[in-house]
Amino acid sequence: MTALRLAEEEAAARYLAARREMLRLRSQVTAIGRLVSQEPRRLDYRASLRTASTAHGAAVQRAELAYTRWQEAQLRSDSYWTDTAGRAA
Repeated sequence: MTALRLAEEEAAARYLAARREMLRLRSQVTAIGRLVSQEPRRLDYRASLRTASTAHGAAVQRAELAYTRWQEAQLRSDSYWTDTAGRAA
């Protein structure tokens, strides 16, 4: 049971880290997007926006995957508890 709980905690930590990175990149995309709207002819701003948007999209996928893995770890832990201690209750 301890190993399952530890796996669940580690999965939760990975999800939170992925989510923080996703939010950081979202604010970066927003800031660069404002620069592009103020200076639409700056090609370097547009290139930075494309790069940041791509990085944000990848971060969203990582966060979704980490969330799914966290949920799976919770289900394994809950299932084990139900099959053992939960029956005695």
